Amino acid sequence: MQLLQQRDFSQFFSDTFKFIKENGKHFFTNYFMINGIFLILQFVKNYYTGQLVVFPALVEFLYVILILIFSVVNYTFVSIYMILYNERGTDFNYKDVLAYYKENAGKIAVFILMSIIIAIPAGVVFYIVLLLSLITIVGPFLVYAAMMLWFSMAFYEYLYTNKGVTDCFGYSWTLLTKKFWATTGSTALLFLIILIVFGFMISLTGVFSSFADMNNGSPLGAIQKFQQAFFSPVTLVVTTFFTVFMVTLQISQGIIYFSQKELLENISANDEIDQIGKIEF
Repeated sequence: MQLLQQRDFSQFFSDTFKFIKENGKHFFTNYFMINGIFLILQFVKNYYTGQLVVFPALVEFLYVILILIFSVVNYTFVSIYMILYNERGTDFNYKDVLAYYKENAGKIAVFILMSIIIAIPAGVVFYIVLLLSLITIVGPFLVYAAMMLWFSMAFYEYLYTNKGVTDCFGYSWTLLTKKFWATTGSTALLFLIILIVFGFMISLTGVFSSFADMNNGSPLGAIQKFQQAFFSPVTLVVTTFFTVFMVTLQISQGIIYFSQKELLENISANDEIDQIGKIEF
């Protein structure tokens, strides 16, 4: 599947699932090879938390550190995978992804730090617009999708090019606004579907009923019941599925990035012209 091609609203949405259908085995094999150990640790820790086991302070501290590392690795994996896929197809594995992490660890750290700084004023504007958008049903989803896409495409551009962080955020804004309703609309729709599916799945685990029971009987007993339901094996499996769903959302953002970049720069079209020029008659 070619990433560098122009797409419309329906293609942003449909090509996400087409990508997973064609490359899902390769993608998730590499994803779990890198992120699997963190998911298992999180599963074990949360399970024993649900059994009301109290861990020593050192264990809790180490767990927080590991979760921070996992969050960075998990968030950046899809972007790195999509960049490598654009360059090599599926001719790479988790070792190549890890090598990319190693080569770009400094850039990733710089982007995270700069994003925190940029997120402070951007967050103020975001919440103001979010409050104004509450007058509509879909408004909050569109605002959240726009914010998510802006940061995501800036990160892609930062890894994909030699531009500075602020330049990448400026370029990302241009990518976002070129087809604003198509890009944000498809992202918001996919996010809404994920929330609905996850909400339905989590409701089947007893978490919601346990939450309702917190208003009845002993507060301590209700809290323990809720905690046990929330960290039950079934709920943790559902939460793992939610992680996969969010990865799907990130894949969609990658497809949007490369599509919009093609719209602005005609990279694949220019490459085809160059290849024609090299043909010998």
